[in-house]
Amino acid sequence: MTSGTPLLLSGDQAGRLLCRVETKHGADQYTESFLQETIDRWPNILPIRDFYPNVEGLCSLGREIPVDLGGSEGCIDNLLVTDDGHLVIVETKLWRSPEALRTVVAQVLHYGMAVSQLPWDKFEACLRRSDPKCQQLGKAQTVFEFIRNRSEADSFPEPDDDFHDNFDTWRRNGEILLVIVADAIRPSLERLVHWMDTKAGNKPYQLGVVELCIYDLPDLGRFIVPKTSLRIREGSRITVTVNVQGVPSENVTTTIAGPGPAITVLPPQPNMTEEGLTKRIKAGNPQQIAELVETLRSNLTASGLVAQGLPASIRYGMTVNGDFIPLLWLQGGGFWFQIPMRAVRVLGDQRFVGCKRIINGVAEFYHSGEVDDPSKANVRNPKYDILKGKVDDFVKAVMEIAAIVRNAVAEAS
Repeated sequence: MTSGTPLLLSGDQAGRLLCRVETKHGADQYTESFLQETIDRWPNILPIRDFYPNVEGLCSLGREIPVDLGGSEGCIDNLLVTDDGHLVIVETKLWRSPEALRTVVAQVLHYGMAVSQLPWDKFEACLRRSDPKCQQLGKAQTVFEFIRNRSEADSFPEPDDDFHDNFDTWRRNGEILLVIVADAIRPSLERLVHWMDTKAGNKPYQLGVVELCIYDLPDLGRFIVPKTSLRIREGSRITVTVNVQGVPSENVTTTIAGPGPAITVLPPQPNMTEEGLTKRIKAGNPQQIAELVETLRSNLTASGLVAQGLPASIRYGMTVNGDFIPLLWLQGGGFWFQIPMRAVRVLGDQRFVGCKRIINGVAEFYHSGEVDDPSKANVRNPKYDILKGKVDDFVKAVMEIAAIVRNAVAEAS
């Protein structure tokens, strides 16, 4: 795939063709590290909609992220996530490294396999060991807290209601976008990716090649043009239902034989249990905070809210007309309250603002300057100590909001 030479037009319509920066002969200032830093700082430079048409943006989870490759350790150049919960693994290469380009496909596939098989706690531990020069997951911070903070700081779209479930489910199922990013693409790599396109079989991954073309922009610096060179279309899907009586689910492994290579489906990571959450809370918090959280959980159970376990948290909410609407998530290091967007839309502006005022009457869950603005749905990510002396008031506020949401949903149905 080729493209013409960009043309720069000045105010008087005088045209000037831009010169492409040659990186294959010297040009030491352009390294793989330069590409990684560019993607980390401006992830939306990647043409993500060529792969996921409905996605609005990307958030960087870090760069140079170490992962276990089965006896050896490798580093993912860039790890990103879409606003709907898909992971994106990026491997950067330069034109002047032809041998590396010949092995890059196998490398990025290996990273995808490693990430999909990591237990949740080890996945977060890998993110904390990423390059400290970039934004990095904090010691007690969860992935979702990190993403929410980046959303507020970098205008990353507010994750939708299913983000938390999709994120871990798609990761474990291997529904990951693998992208090779280079300053120029060799024909040999295009041929290899094209060949894989015809051999994708029933694999759930997507593989793409993106070229970042760098041009001199007179008197202003450099101009980078992203271009999707190739992408593998999503392979055919096979749905398998396994019903095993009397065998613990964590011991079940399924092998699927299809037109392509056989796929082994590992057992899903178990959801968080009450006992598991108790252990994490006690391990990650002072005794006083751990006792506060136990009181909170006891009050939530007595309130009648429904509890559901997720891989890294337990969420509390209610079921209305068969639809579960979560309002509160508890994790080892913290918690968050949020009214899902589908409920916000049903509430309408006046009732949504009323709900924000109710919860902010306990503590600042919504930014104080945004409480009366119905277009602002982002919430803060407080630690448990914000509820010192306020547990009863907090649970009462959550129950009041739950009643308002339940009535609004019932009215709309």
